[in-house]
Amino acid sequence: MKNLTDSELGGMMQLVRGTQWYVGMFGDPYALVLRAQTDDPHPLYEQARAQGPLHQNALGSWVCTGYELAAQILADPRFDTRTADGGTAAQHVLALDDAFLGLDRTAHDRLRERTAPLLGAEAVERHRAVAERVAGDLLDGLGAEFDLAADFATPLAVGVLAELLAVPAADRPGFAEHCTALGNALDAEVCPQQLVPARALITALERLRGQFAGRPDGGLLGEVAATGGDLAAEDALATAMLLAATGVQTASSLVCNAALALLADPARRDAVRAEPGLLPQVIDETLRSDPPVHLCALVAREDVEIAGQHIAADSQLVVLLAAANRDPEVFADPERFDPHRAEAAPLQGGAHHELVAPLAKLQAEVALRLLLDRLPGLRQDGPIVRRRRAPVSRAIARVPVTAA
Repeated sequence: MKNLTDSELGGMMQLVRGTQWYVGMFGDPYALVLRAQTDDPHPLYEQARAQGPLHQNALGSWVCTGYELAAQILADPRFDTRTADGGTAAQHVLALDDAFLGLDRTAHDRLRERTAPLLGAEAVERHRAVAERVAGDLLDGLGAEFDLAADFATPLAVGVLAELLAVPAADRPGFAEHCTALGNALDAEVCPQQLVPARALITALERLRGQFAGRPDGGLLGEVAATGGDLAAEDALATAMLLAATGVQTASSLVCNAALALLADPARRDAVRAEPGLLPQVIDETLRSDPPVHLCALVAREDVEIAGQHIAADSQLVVLLAAANRDPEVFADPERFDPHRAEAAPLQGGAHHELVAPLAKLQAEVALRLLLDRLPGLRQDGPIVRRRRAPVSRAIARVPVTAA
């Protein structure tokens, strides 16, 4: 994509955007999801659910809304991020391979195995002190009024990653700028962005890749490379790019969404403050009710018969994770935020998310604990402003809070 002229890139995205807009005019719920013109997409998810747990929409994408079927599809090796020959589905907008978002299931499995001692669910505990230090320093520098996303959650995620990747101090302002530009990476794969942010995204990927490739022995990069094997250096670079391209936004969204769920109910907030052992349950319930990744776009690597449907090879299949996690056949009163749920675990965002999720959950736990302890009077003090054209992340750009 970086070799396309602005005219070519803009024209291609306008064509796709126009197609999505046209189909949405006739009420197709998935096309309306991709338009990303509403602050609350859940009514659209319910419209999609009414069309069946697995159905084909007018754009040609298969759409899954049911929890049990979604779990089956996510675990099925016949569905992947790439076709059998390495291509993408026809509905794919930007193939951001420089971010290693195009890695197939086999490559993701290898990455997870290689990074498990560093970033796995138990291993990330070693990074808690870094997260606490970065979060504490940020809170020390904030006044009584600040922006939860722009002043705290995103700088926290960027700062932690910069520490883990041993980004030199002189490079950190640029690193933060590039990570911010990457915030819509997952969105850009399915929803055409405006030309300026799309070009900024492509440029950020190119520059970060060059920066990481130039120093493979620093911090987490060095530890991954030191695991040995023919692909160790490539996997180290892939890990860094995935953390930058998806991990920062995932962590920022999880912190914001979980904090806002607590601030929305003072009784719940006070209960969690009194019993901080509830924080992991709060985070899991946030992953269910307001996840940082709302949909996962896959492609069939071969002809597949599933749920009474024939899915042709190379067809796109989209799992609406946020819909599946509110499936009324699985979750009682699914609209209610309840950290004490004993139902099924929330489905999460596919192969990319599996690698970055443990670190994101650690950061969210650290952030919530510090916010509750140090700012007991914290409250939302204005409307949530979400990033435009962000149907996957529904990322919060701004949300004012006050500690007064």
